[in-house]
Amino acid sequence: MQLSFLVKTPVIPLFVALLAPLACGDDKGGDTETSGVATETTQSSQPTQASQTMGATMAGTEGTEGTAGTETSAATESSETETVPTTAGPTTEGETNGGSGQFCQEECAGDADCTLGGVDMGYTCQNSRCVNESFKCSTDTQCNATISGWVLDCAAQADCMMGYACVNIGDGVGKCAIVPSDFIMCETLTQEQLMADPIEGGAQIAVCGKTGAKCENEVCFDPCEANTDCPAQGGHPVCNTGTGRCECGSDADCTASGFPGFAVCNAGVCGCGQDSDCAGTMYSDKCYDGTCGCSTVDVCQTAQAFDGTMKVCEGA
Repeated sequence: MQLSFLVKTPVIPLFVALLAPLACGDDKGGDTETSGVATETTQSSQPTQASQTMGATMAGTEGTEGTAGTETSAATESSETETVPTTAGPTTEGETNGGSGQFCQEECAGDADCTLGGVDMGYTCQNSRCVNESFKCSTDTQCNATISGWVLDCAAQADCMMGYACVNIGDGVGKCAIVPSDFIMCETLTQEQLMADPIEGGAQIAVCGKTGAKCENEVCFDPCEANTDCPAQGGHPVCNTGTGRCECGSDADCTASGFPGFAVCNAGVCGCGQDSDCAGTMYSDKCYDGTCGCSTVDVCQTAQAFDGTMKVCEGA
């Protein structure tokens, strides 16, 4: 799970197998967030689903949980190394107040710059940033499908591999969903058994999935319901039941995570209080209103995600 983060630092969108829920640990929560813009990774204890950021791994936080031996797809993003919170918080004594701040990002000049390892993964260059519109949401129904791992498109049952069913998630859009069996049970995937309409019509069928996901500002997240939905190792172990977001309750929650840049709890979000808190990252050296950012592009040392982009240190 996560607080709503404006991703300001670049994350490497690695497309991996997604079958298990994009959640944070418990069968309900994970507040995984998915947006359409690939920017640098944020290691907030909230992530996510899928937020597309460049250069970090949402390890141990509400990120995507993979399930061995499941169907692979090009829809779940994960990062590689470090992450940084992107929600600004209150300033403290000794903090560098940089206003909106500057953050490591990747600049594109055209769609051809946005391929990944030579493969077109659906990213286009918009306002000098690589964007994948398919990861943006407009309804909660879309988010339920994403959080459930229903990411492969289908128009007929034949489009899904054995053990999956092509179900209608609304407006005639088909997605492959896993069908429970004696070998694969929904509980094992921290999901529940749901009844869904087959894309080709007919009686509803049982599939594994999740409900309760929300779409806010074109970003999906899976709200938490209790502290047990918020893993302590992510730095945000407290569930704000009003917002459905995992938050930090004290500076100690943040420092205990061990993540660079997680030094103070700013209004429920782990971040920095001064420039020195940003040491040890590969994408920041300045503290901007509670968020680690960069002073120059030379600070941006994380691996480049896209094939033809250029690293820049700019405002979000």
